[in-house]
Amino acid sequence: MSRGRTRAALLAATIAALAPRADATALDATREASASASVAEEARILQLARRATFGATPELRDEIRQLGRARWLDQQLAPRAITDPALAKRLAVYPALGMDSAALLASYPQAKDGSMAMDAVGRPGRVLAEVSSDLVTRAVHARAQLAEVMTDFWLNHFSVFAADGPNRWAGVAWVRDSIRPHVLGRFRDLLGATASGPAMLYYLDNYLSTAEGARTRRKSSGLNENYARELLELHTLGVTGGYTQADVEEVARVFTGWTITPARSGRIEFVFAPWLHDGGAKTVLGRRIAPGGRAEGEAVLDLLAREPATAEHVVRKLVSRFVADVPPEALVQRAKQVWLRTDGDLAQVMRTILESDELLRASSRGAKVKSPLELVASALRAAGAEVRLGVVAARLVADLGQPILRAEPPTGWQETADAVVTAGGMVTRFDVASQIARNRVPGVRIDTSRWASLARGAGGVDALAQEILLAPPSDATRAALVDARDAGATPELLAALVLSSPEFQQQ
Repeated sequence: MSRGRTRAALLAATIAALAPRADATALDATREASASASVAEEARILQLARRATFGATPELRDEIRQLGRARWLDQQLAPRAITDPALAKRLAVYPALGMDSAALLASYPQAKDGSMAMDAVGRPGRVLAEVSSDLVTRAVHARAQLAEVMTDFWLNHFSVFAADGPNRWAGVAWVRDSIRPHVLGRFRDLLGATASGPAMLYYLDNYLSTAEGARTRRKSSGLNENYARELLELHTLGVTGGYTQADVEEVARVFTGWTITPARSGRIEFVFAPWLHDGGAKTVLGRRIAPGGRAEGEAVLDLLAREPATAEHVVRKLVSRFVADVPPEALVQRAKQVWLRTDGDLAQVMRTILESDELLRASSRGAKVKSPLELVASALRAAGAEVRLGVVAARLVADLGQPILRAEPPTGWQETADAVVTAGGMVTRFDVASQIARNRVPGVRIDTSRWASLARGAGGVDALAQEILLAPPSDATRAALVDARDAGATPELLAALVLSSPEFQQQ
């Protein structure tokens, strides 16, 4: 079989295998009963590793096996206690990450022709390139893997477009200060950090929202409902959360005056401007919000963070991300009760999800398809890559259709199988896998001699697949690999085919 026919056959098998499937809960007992306790535990270890990190590796599997799932998860749920000097050294090549907005504006000024120049040092496009590189580098190398997966989740939940206006500089603080410190803390703290984040205030136009008739030098004035609507619909209650258009208008009034410093200040920072604020009394979700300036907004955030509808909406998204596209209802309700009992303690909510039978059972294995970032990061991890500069690796994520921090709608990127499993998308996934397997990603080093060593001999196909998948390949994948080997495929091509297989695309 030719290389092209081999790839086509494997891609067709991948698309078929990744199609949404019915819940196979009824088969769980039979599958688990037929396996020994040690084999079953090994499967649970791999499932936890695949869902709670950006990709299982032999080293990670051995670490969880040695510590035990419970102890490893304890460590991951407390990321601030995890020291990682090697990662800090890798991130030192991205100087923008440590700068405040004034330093960023001075160091990366706008070109006179207005161009972004994504990779040009000294231009604002470089800032977003470094933020994206930071996220990819951490996804591949960070020891606190769960915190990185959660960072990706919250960046999508509180989505902003970081390639426009002041957000070209504000993206640094958005990830570093608004999102990352709170990913496993209290939801209320995360909600407050995003509400006052300059990137969010600009993206959803709240920086322009003022009381009717307020005097301002901005290009427009008056009430703007964009942030209020997304705060209720996307960030907290959900579209079925019981709010009304009147609530949207009242919340918009509450957040008048939450703005950012003007361009002439040389900084991009949050400021509450009382002269732009609507000081009248408001009613939100049937509760009176007493006049109090910025305190009104804090009161509304307190209210929304504690609403059962918020717990339901956000927990459902978390279970969908970590367990199955169609989240198991029993787990959603258990995790919701943990949220309500702990006042939105995200670490406790995630413990409930990641220790659940619904996550660890046989029918959940392979039930999720990797997003572009998950695919690139997991392929790099499986290849033992060393990310020295992540600019091009981040561009691969964009090639797969989800450029980092550049989702235009506030809903962020869709991550379910039906959003990513297409013939064209799978071809691109193979091309990305091929670049990685052949060490063709600038800024990334991969020792391709590893593939030759693994692929040597009669059992080479199985050894190579086992090393990457941490499990035997399916019969269809193995047949495609054997055909490719017999047709003269190089070890690099065989590795690319494994990275393109249905098993590797799944979680």
